[in-house]
Amino acid sequence: MHGGRHPELGHNVIYHEFAHKLDMLDGAADGTPPLRDRAEYRDWILTCSREYERLRHDVAMGKESFLNAYGATSAAEFFAVATEQFFDQPRLMIEQAPDLYRVLREYYRQNPSERVTKRICMEGSENQSR
Repeated sequence: MHGGRHPELGHNVIYHEFAHKLDMLDGAADGTPPLRDRAEYRDWILTCSREYERLRHDVAMGKESFLNAYGATSAAEFFAVATEQFFDQPRLMIEQAPDLYRVLREYYRQNPSERVTKRICMEGSENQSR
């Protein structure tokens, strides 16, 4: 419940576990859910592998990352952690890993950055009217 009430933290067990279920639809928890076609698989593997290795490197070097370090434990955990970040802190993901955001946006057919931007604009206009 805490993660759902505080998306700015970037941790949400519902998104995380949902990503694992999607990942296992093809029978393997390997960080690659079933995709539409070969081109999408190629793009997914290239992008996610690069970002997963970047996270593993950052964690090994003790460097902070916009992704939770737990994502460095396996490709399956990377997908789940990236999913949390995608939905909870999309603008940060766009800044830090735009290609990762793009492949997740294409997979989920969602653009959570628009939702966050609208919410921020609405909050700003409410504050101005007070």
